[in-house]
Amino acid sequence: MSSPEDAGSSTPRSRDLRDRPLGRILILVAVLAFALLASRGCAGGDEKVSQEQAVTTAVGIARFEPDETQVRFLRRGLPSRPYWIVSMYQGTFRQPTRIQVVTVDAITGEVVDDGFP
Repeated sequence: MSSPEDAGSSTPRSRDLRDRPLGRILILVAVLAFALLASRGCAGGDEKVSQEQAVTTAVGIARFEPDETQVRFLRRGLPSRPYWIVSMYQGTFRQPTRIQVVTVDAITGEVVDDGFP
């Protein structure tokens, strides 16, 4: 007569890789590596116009001589496209007397929006 321990198979059951701590760590590392590669691929460095070039372009079309500028990098649309948003102020940042916000395409360098209707 066989004992209850012998019921099933005669060889001990091997644990699946997902059940082992090392296997779980390897799976986590693989997922994180994939996410990193995917985020680098999506973010890409497709902007050909530098921040300085965008400011020069924006100041060139400004309707006044700005005292201060502030620049932000932004992606818009589906698929996303990179833009430089250049804010120009006359006066101080806290109390500007004039403001103009210019959007410059970060790939072509063209002015997309000059900030006026």
